[in-house]
Amino acid sequence: MERIIKCILIIILLATFNEVQSQRLFIHLEGGTVNYGGDLQDKIFTFNQANNFIGAGLYYNLSDHIAIEGSLSTGKLAASDAKSNTGGARRNLSFYSNISEASLLVRANLWNIPADKKFTPYITAGVAVFHYDPYAYTLSGTKVYLRPLRTEGEGLPQYPDRKIYNLNQIAIPFGFGVTYAISDNFMVGAEINFRKTFTDYIDDVSSQRYADTAILRSLRGDLSAKMSFRSDETSDPYTFSDRITRGNPDKKDAYYSCVIKLYISLDNLFSSSSNSSEAKRNRKQMDCPKKVL
Repeated sequence: MERIIKCILIIILLATFNEVQSQRLFIHLEGGTVNYGGDLQDKIFTFNQANNFIGAGLYYNLSDHIAIEGSLSTGKLAASDAKSNTGGARRNLSFYSNISEASLLVRANLWNIPADKKFTPYITAGVAVFHYDPYAYTLSGTKVYLRPLRTEGEGLPQYPDRKIYNLNQIAIPFGFGVTYAISDNFMVGAEINFRKTFTDYIDDVSSQRYADTAILRSLRGDLSAKMSFRSDETSDPYTFSDRITRGNPDKKDAYYSCVIKLYISLDNLFSSSSNSSEAKRNRKQMDCPKKVL
């Protein structure tokens, strides 16, 4: 009888340990779209000119309703006056940029899943670091990175208020989503996440007035002047003397993602086999009886 009681206690303890530890740590994979808002795309939210966005990370339940999530993600941002409703078709600016992001977010779930519910909505917010590097294409199709050209006179003595922008920036992500527990080991979700940034140069466009193309040509070369003022490539060009507006320095750029996420429990993945083996070893060590009358 003593052996039977010991075996029952061991089984209960092992089951309790597994219950406490399971469904706390998940790996997640995500895929969807990312888009940008700024001088070349003024809509708050649109799928126009969106591009692919993928990532992976870890998700950990701190409590029944609070979790933290770390992610590494990558995608591509792009926008063009020719494809946007900014009214800047005659301005004729465009940009592309690969973007890499590392983020850490706190997530508040309405319900505890998968323990209590199969489904929960949630809100999330945190901090992110991202890297970008805007480029564009010349009329002949040559790819040109824009930051070295100083298309708005950044860092030139004639424009002391226009500083050279940093390609590594901090963002504040915030968003919402829903998650559904397929089982104890797998969950799927959908999330929309906006990033508030502190730069206006994701698109290489910020200053209200164009830099003097003669100054750019003398200090940075013909390509700098050409990529700064591109209205002359259109059928209805501005003249440079029109003093037309290039950008809006009072409004920072932003970007946002819409993704589907798959969560896979690491607790159960690694604990199932190890707990099973441990239980077998414990039963053998305690010499549990095979049959109980």
